[in-house]
Amino acid sequence: MKRIYLNEKENEKDFIIERKEKQYKFPKLILIMRSELYRGMFLSVTEDTSNKVTDYSELSNKSFQIFEYWIYSNQIKEGIQITQEIIKEIETRNRLFSIKSNKSKFI
Repeated sequence: MKRIYLNEKENEKDFIIERKEKQYKFPKLILIMRSELYRGMFLSVTEDTSNKVTDYSELSNKSFQIFEYWIYSNQIKEGIQITQEIIKEIETRNRLFSIKSNKSKFI
């Protein structure tokens, strides 16, 4: 998949999400397309958020894998069992996005 960026400045291409001393870089444009939280963060603030790091250490490995796959594909990986516990963790503790009742897609 080719990366699409909001601008060409090298230090502003990615947004960093940190988990347990490891950093994951996500293209800002994809985060804007997939999440109202990030859309609001990047499009409505005037401060520089280019190098901002969000810590997701409290998110379980399974929940983070679901989040990461969804960010890039806009769907939940086939065969993944999403329990009510995972839904609650993603929606409530991290306020990333909502999960439709059919659990097939994040909005």
